[in-house]
Amino acid sequence: MFRRLFLLTVILFPLVAIASESVTGKITINGQPKALKYVYAWKEASPLTQGKINTVVLLSDAKLDEKTRADRFALIDAARKGKFTGVQLAITNTDNVATGTIYTAAEDGYFDAAGMHKWEKKTRTDSAIAGKVSTDNESHFFKTSFSYSATFEAPIGPAPKK
Repeated sequence: MFRRLFLLTVILFPLVAIASESVTGKITINGQPKALKYVYAWKEASPLTQGKINTVVLLSDAKLDEKTRADRFALIDAARKGKFTGVQLAITNTDNVATGTIYTAAEDGYFDAAGMHKWEKKTRTDSAIAGKVSTDNESHFFKTSFSYSATFEAPIGPAPKK
């Protein structure tokens, strides 16, 4: 009996650990903070470097369905309408942030930004990613000020489908 319980624990514990996801942090747009409550992660081909695969991490203040996450224009539209605020980062296989997108109603739905994103890796495997992402300090995009800081862990799932 104990042997079976032990085997179940050994087999199921890693599955539960891989499936866990959590995020604590906030994104601040024009002085208005919002809690980041949801994290999604998947792999996709790098638009900047042919043949390379990035891990995409999307942090959001609202739950987003797969169809919305799969469509950049749907994400922009949802942010433009004030349905969510968030940050999406493409983390390279060398653990650098290649690009970042801030989703916000303040800039007609989104803006892309590079150079200010920080990534402090805790764990990164083929199936999970964890760490801290942030901006060094408050940054500006035209009239919009922004910053974010979040600690997260997430399973890396398949790319969302439309």
